[in-house]
Amino acid sequence: MKKMLVLAVMAALAGCASVADVDLSKVESTCGQKCSKDYGECGQGFTIFPIMKQGQCSEALHLCAQACPPR
Repeated sequence: MKKMLVLAVMAALAGCASVADVDLSKVESTCGQKCSKDYGECGQGFTIFPIMKQGQCSEALHLCAQACPPR
């Protein structure tokens, strides 16, 4: 039962880490490319809590895209 609960929580947290709603084509291209590059590099390397790291990377991408000027 505990395993099922843990798996359900992990699945819910993974869903929160989505970047599907970030559209970098709507921001200035140089800034969008930097955001995309930073996001790609963010998840690299070893981490004990990969779901937390993915959430942090996703949040950083959202903030970066919001800071970019629109096209």
